[in-house]
Amino acid sequence: MTVKQRKLLLIGILFLITIVRFFHFEGTVDSPHNWRQYDTKQYIDGYYYNNAPFMEPTVCWMGGHKTLVLEFPLPEYLVSKLYNVFGPHLWVARTFFLLFFTLAAYYFYKVLRVIFVDNWVPELATCIFGFAPLSLFYSRAIHIDFFALAFAFGMLYYLLVAIRDKKWKPLIWAVVFSIIAFLEKAPYTFYLLFPALVYILQQKAFKWFLPRSLLFVLPVIALYWWNSYSRATNEQIPDWYFIPSFNKFTDMWYWYFGTWEQRTNSANWITILERLRFEVLGLSGLVLLIVGLVFAKKNRAYWWSMSWLIGTVLYVCIFFNLNVHHNYYQMPLIASLAIFMAMGVQRLLALLPKKAFKISVAVILPALFAVESIRYAEANYYTTEPEFEKIALEIKKHSKPDDLVIVSFGGLTPQCPLILQPANRYGWSIPNMQLNQFMIRNLVKEGKATRLAIVYDGYFTGEFQLFFESMENKVGVPINDTGKALYMCDLK
Repeated sequence: MTVKQRKLLLIGILFLITIVRFFHFEGTVDSPHNWRQYDTKQYIDGYYYNNAPFMEPTVCWMGGHKTLVLEFPLPEYLVSKLYNVFGPHLWVARTFFLLFFTLAAYYFYKVLRVIFVDNWVPELATCIFGFAPLSLFYSRAIHIDFFALAFAFGMLYYLLVAIRDKKWKPLIWAVVFSIIAFLEKAPYTFYLLFPALVYILQQKAFKWFLPRSLLFVLPVIALYWWNSYSRATNEQIPDWYFIPSFNKFTDMWYWYFGTWEQRTNSANWITILERLRFEVLGLSGLVLLIVGLVFAKKNRAYWWSMSWLIGTVLYVCIFFNLNVHHNYYQMPLIASLAIFMAMGVQRLLALLPKKAFKISVAVILPALFAVESIRYAEANYYTTEPEFEKIALEIKKHSKPDDLVIVSFGGLTPQCPLILQPANRYGWSIPNMQLNQFMIRNLVKEGKATRLAIVYDGYFTGEFQLFFESMENKVGVPINDTGKALYMCDLK
């Protein structure tokens, strides 16, 4: 295949894996993990509607304080600037994140083309990468992970080119990409050191690279600066001690790494493996993976590919708590597993005698994987929360934009944006079982809360009924046919 033909094939693959996402592009923020998406959307809205400074992103569930640094907010800030041009539409944000998914797929291909110089593994792996169920959903979600992966893969590509050609320009680009990647999500970047080191050894470029490797102190310095800044910023959050599970997000190591006991619990490993089985591989992908791992050892790039896979396994072991709690943290594994699935296809193609058979199988096997993945995604993703949407709409209807609203619905925790964010209101989220007059009075006194919105089955009884009925501007709105209703009032 000529260089021009490969370029055309790559364009076709990128177009295909991008265009298929537009079947789920409108509507509302959907699940899985609409919670995480609403936090990202709130950063965007805070920049657009409230003109928040770049270094002071906002959440909607910390009352009037608003500023909370959860991540380096570059993608959210850029989306808010697109809102200035195209308007504050969900499709604008989704298009932005989808484009960076495409960029991630492009750099993934470019990395593999440096390593696999004479076969179809890069094309096959890119196609598989694009059709894995987790990729199908999160690539068009309001979610930063593919933005981070785009810069991580870009860093690896330019680093490999610099090592191969022993040139400064791609090395500088690698450093620039690494700074952004480390600031966005260092866990998605550090493990790429493994395939980079293997390539350095293969190219016998250790002496050339060693003195220049000092440049990669820059992303480490940038990450240290950002962590220090975010901690200092979050320290300024008021100490609302009376809110159960209140968190200033200043000591987060436990959230990233978890505990040793988690790692000795077989149920946690089963959870991760089941996600890989169903949300990354599928049955067809599992078969191709086994073929690639067992029968493709003669491939010259086998051990380079294995170093990438080992790196991602180490990433899971280190950031174990993240991987147990959220399925999207398995996304780095999609790339490393896709390489071996593609090597499995390539190994099967080598067994076929005729070129026509090879081309047919090279199309059929990825197509089978794509169909299986799309079916899984359609059956398990893209779900919405109509009840939450109705509650948010009623709160927006029966409150003012500058109200600070205490929202209470079931067990939704104090870090929950699922109602406040679509309602476009700031306030607090308090679980029903923990809401009491003491907490309300403290939020009125210390947080300047002005409005209460509580979802309740039936009507209040006892002391809380007297409290509610003593308030002004009371509203009761049925939420469903089972007696559940939203009650709102002003807080004196």
